[in-house]
Amino acid sequence: MLDPFAPAVATDSRSADPGTPLRAWLCGIIAVVCILTVMFLNQTEAAPSSTKSAAQASKAAAATSNLDPSDPFIMSAKVVTKLAYDLGAPDDATRRMLIAQTKSPYEDRKPDATEQVRRAIVAAEIMGDKGGAEAERAFFAMETEFADRADREARVLEPEEKKEIEEISADIATLRAVYAGQPIDDASRDRLVARHGWFAKVAMTYGKPKSDPVRADLLGGGLVLFSLLIGIIFLMLGGVLAGFACFVVAIVLFATGRMRPRFVKPAPGGSFGWELLAGFTFTFLAFKLIMWMVVLVTAGSGGTPPAWLPTAALLGQWAVALAVFTPMVFGVGFGEWSRLTGWIAPRGLFRELGAGLFGYLAGLPLVIGALLVSLVLDRIYLGITGQGPRDQSNPILELASRSDAFTLVLLFTLATVWAPLVEETVFRGGMYRALRTRLHAILAGLVSAVCFGIMHGYPLLLLGPVMAIGLTFALMREWRGSIIGPVFGHFLNNATVLGLLFVVMALAK
Repeated sequence: MLDPFAPAVATDSRSADPGTPLRAWLCGIIAVVCILTVMFLNQTEAAPSSTKSAAQASKAAAATSNLDPSDPFIMSAKVVTKLAYDLGAPDDATRRMLIAQTKSPYEDRKPDATEQVRRAIVAAEIMGDKGGAEAERAFFAMETEFADRADREARVLEPEEKKEIEEISADIATLRAVYAGQPIDDASRDRLVARHGWFAKVAMTYGKPKSDPVRADLLGGGLVLFSLLIGIIFLMLGGVLAGFACFVVAIVLFATGRMRPRFVKPAPGGSFGWELLAGFTFTFLAFKLIMWMVVLVTAGSGGTPPAWLPTAALLGQWAVALAVFTPMVFGVGFGEWSRLTGWIAPRGLFRELGAGLFGYLAGLPLVIGALLVSLVLDRIYLGITGQGPRDQSNPILELASRSDAFTLVLLFTLATVWAPLVEETVFRGGMYRALRTRLHAILAGLVSAVCFGIMHGYPLLLLGPVMAIGLTFALMREWRGSIIGPVFGHFLNNATVLGLLFVVMALAK
């Protein structure tokens, strides 16, 4: 009779991992409960991730400004306006095409009144000498909507709504004077700048020559911007082509037997991988709940989170990383821990790094396919349920756009160091190893990839690319027997994505 408390003993030529069957079951249950709880909290946003908590705190701290630097419209408006300023637009069709680029193809919502004013400023700037007439059409439409809102909705306007209409009407009056070439008093100018920031400053320079230093400072840099955008496009196209080439090569090598798996799956009975997974998921969930409670206690209902919260949230993640050593609490030595998790390079470090680059590129077609499927399914779901478009805000971009240099360094290291090291150790080093005792490589990879995906705080139907890259790293673990390749691939992915976000931020300043 099997003793569940006895150490695992190999039942075949394979050796079992350290631990006991009972501990494997208990840790497995704990891990499943924690993963499902994290998924529930992520999807309901009952307790946002530490990154989202930090972003919310940062956003609240900057709430005194009406100009959100991470707003997709604001970023795209700045980029398009600068391009039009430096590169020019030869005809009305080109100008209207540029104006249309400030709207996302997935943005079905009607912009609020403040954004409509800013859109009118952008349109006036891009339309050049016809800008005043273009802005006037937008202003007339807004005033018409304000005038018949109460009658159309058969209700008395709320005080906040009346105040908004008054403020927007004052904005329109000031801008009409600007586009008509009339003088503006300092109070009106300061008020418009306070409400609309960069947009108001651009409007104040309307009609001035390119040689005007204020105008050049606000709108210059379009040529550099254009060059960078072209470079990014070619870089992405090159990566996609290289990915499809590596994907084909990988299939050929596998079919001809030249790419053989080096992972040696353990015999059933051990609990090493489940201990690692349970220790991390439990600690991660606890930290998530602690951050949520800190926000509730320090901010209260409708309050502002403290300014130190973003830094604390990012630093706290490093403490969570210690949970990957949970098996050492049960007597596993560091050398054995390193071997079992895959922190080995029997054929050399640089060979493993090269395999990581090749594997990452070969997995890009899977990621691209999953992205397309996720977008289609999400659109279908939103259409069936009648929900409005998703919030296009990005917590990482929100945090980065408002943070100081130290917080930016923390954010970058969290994405490019913490995530590759910790997540690969947990999901490919621990979970995948535990699953492989009883499951085929593909099934074990899929299960670990799904769990890896749902631990991230994105909408469920948009997790396809995250799961696809998780499957890619799991297959790399099976191929190499080491997690150094997956760690390097993970680093490349996050560094590329975050680097592009930082470039977009810099271009939109």
